[in-house]
Amino acid sequence: MRRFATQFLTVIYFLLASFVSWSQDPHFAGVQDMGIWYNPSLKTNKVPAANIRIRSVKYPDIISYSSKAATIELPFIGKEKEVEDNSFFANIAAGISSDKSDDNFMSMSTAMLAFSYALPLNDDNTYLALGFQGNYTFNKIGENGTEYFPKGFDKYGALSAAMANDPFQSGYSFGYFTAGAGTSVFHNGDQRQWYIGASIRHFNKPYTEWDRAERMPASTGIQAGYTTIVTEKDAIGAYGNFVWQSRVNEQLVGLRYSRSFGDSTNNKVSLGLGYRNDDALIPNIDLKLAGNYFSVYYEFMLHGLQSGNYRRRAFEISYKINF
Repeated sequence: MRRFATQFLTVIYFLLASFVSWSQDPHFAGVQDMGIWYNPSLKTNKVPAANIRIRSVKYPDIISYSSKAATIELPFIGKEKEVEDNSFFANIAAGISSDKSDDNFMSMSTAMLAFSYALPLNDDNTYLALGFQGNYTFNKIGENGTEYFPKGFDKYGALSAAMANDPFQSGYSFGYFTAGAGTSVFHNGDQRQWYIGASIRHFNKPYTEWDRAERMPASTGIQAGYTTIVTEKDAIGAYGNFVWQSRVNEQLVGLRYSRSFGDSTNNKVSLGLGYRNDDALIPNIDLKLAGNYFSVYYEFMLHGLQSGNYRRRAFEISYKINF
């Protein structure tokens, strides 16, 4: 156990010490459900699942765009093992995402494939996991070079990231491959569940423009979450997703309260509140019916900030099913 903990802390130190800058990461409010995209080791259960997520962003009289993502997670356990067993398991995850503006100024798409392996550290459902990820992205930004956006526009959004990856805004669609890796420790007890992970994305630093003048630097991140049972029907939790970049350091944290109804904990409603640093408050509601999850997020921009002058309106919906 001590040896595994030492190795895990060593990996986290390496990841945090890595060179970090701008990167093409997912742009969604529900980061706690997008863990596989940020860190391929964050499959913390043995349940197959699929998720569809849509985020709509509008800057009135300036530009509007939407972000969409679909993900499927397929865990595998050893022969003659049961899901409930405290045993190793592997996971394969695949996903596609897109970011597109209404006027076709921006058009991006990414295909993702990830693999992870989780090894039990004790007999109490605590695991150490390691994962690897590959992504192929097409990025198109610009049209005739006539568009202009103020400094800091869409600071944490897909549009700003697309312009950073192609600062010349050439209007050409260029494809590139990126690789990532991550590690995590997680616990799935009856009374509490938690996870902490560290990741590095785009460590191969690909060229992101048609003339091969710009490369995408790597980005690093930390992900964490904790949930505890308060009563037979009530639970509270907290989560966070932190990405370190030289231009933008994005941190999103949140709290969530869940209340079961009916005769089963498989039916519950959850209320949450997220905060994206220097950007927005994000209330959300989640409804679970058996293995089906329905979620809605709405972003309230914080006034007095640089990006607050642009009156952004953004909301997000998602559907997740456990097979």
